[in-house]
Amino acid sequence: MARVVFDQVTKRYAGGVEAVKDLNMQVEDQEFLVLVGPSGCGKSTAMRMVAGLEEISGGRIIIGDRVVNDLPPKDRDVAMVFQSYALYPHMTVRDNLAYPLKLRKVPKGEREERVRRAARILDIEQYLDRKPKALSGGQRQRVALGRAIVRDASLFLMDEPLSNLDAKLRVQTRAELIKLHQQVQTTTIYVTHDQVEAMTMGDRIAVMSLGVLQQLDTPVNLYDTPANKFVAGFIGSPSMNFIETTIQGEGSNLYAVNEGFKMRVPASKTGPLESYIGKGVTLGVRPEHLLEKSHSGGVVPDDSFIPVTVDVIELLGNEIFVYLQAGPQTITARMDADVRPFLQGLGKSETIYVGAPSEKLHFFDSATELAIR
Repeated sequence: MARVVFDQVTKRYAGGVEAVKDLNMQVEDQEFLVLVGPSGCGKSTAMRMVAGLEEISGGRIIIGDRVVNDLPPKDRDVAMVFQSYALYPHMTVRDNLAYPLKLRKVPKGEREERVRRAARILDIEQYLDRKPKALSGGQRQRVALGRAIVRDASLFLMDEPLSNLDAKLRVQTRAELIKLHQQVQTTTIYVTHDQVEAMTMGDRIAVMSLGVLQQLDTPVNLYDTPANKFVAGFIGSPSMNFIETTIQGEGSNLYAVNEGFKMRVPASKTGPLESYIGKGVTLGVRPEHLLEKSHSGGVVPDDSFIPVTVDVIELLGNEIFVYLQAGPQTITARMDADVRPFLQGLGKSETIYVGAPSEKLHFFDSATELAIR
């Protein structure tokens, strides 16, 4: 077991391109930390530097109590699971699992015990005498995980290990990985571009963009209190709605004004926004927090609803997606099935009123894109 520290870690390629910029974070002992972000954000590069597969251009990486910058991969006591299963096709599952131990000259009896233990944890004991071509994708991925488990390494590194699986199998294997971590309690860094994977698996999540760490926090805090517009839009599905507004003051009230509406800012949000009067502010609200006025249960003040026109209604059984026009911008609402009779009576371009409880509204500085607290 080990903690991992990134101390101002930078990766710079020829030509001055920085894939990772001054990365500072700590992965706690036995933690399952997820690195998430879009393609090219630097998450896999950060992991590969931990593994020793990429040289570090600046800063330090510490595993346990050792600075590992100059250590070769074999001396870092890490086990890595790749996107491709990387199994030896001519070997049985048993031999695939035992091979890394054989390279380290682990005695045969101990090798066999470790293989049996890993197979038992992953429920692949019945496949030990098969070759990879006789396994399904999910079974192959479990063998790849088993090869990491037998190492008894202090750190697991997983680089998008589920991306080659179909949707149903990905959900199933995701649950198996969570259960596996609860059993073995090995410090794990897991890389994915899928925010659903990140939210369901991580003890904490590090959100990256363009090589820069945007926010490191628990899944709940990332969802409820995103640090900036990028994190707010990346975490959550469908993505958060963003509407460009200008803050206006009238007496003791503040209003977020758009070409198509004028919404009173709830009293609980006015303090931080007073310095933005006359300035541009981005209003953010998640689709699942938008309520239609006649079905809102009185949790939104009347002057905090905004008029929108209906573009498209998608009925999905237990929930409904409604695409709306708010002034010049399109927004999405995700509503419960009890609103269905009301929505089915609407025509295209009909005006309705939607709003969100004050605690569900987010405001971002239009220039810096930082959250306004």
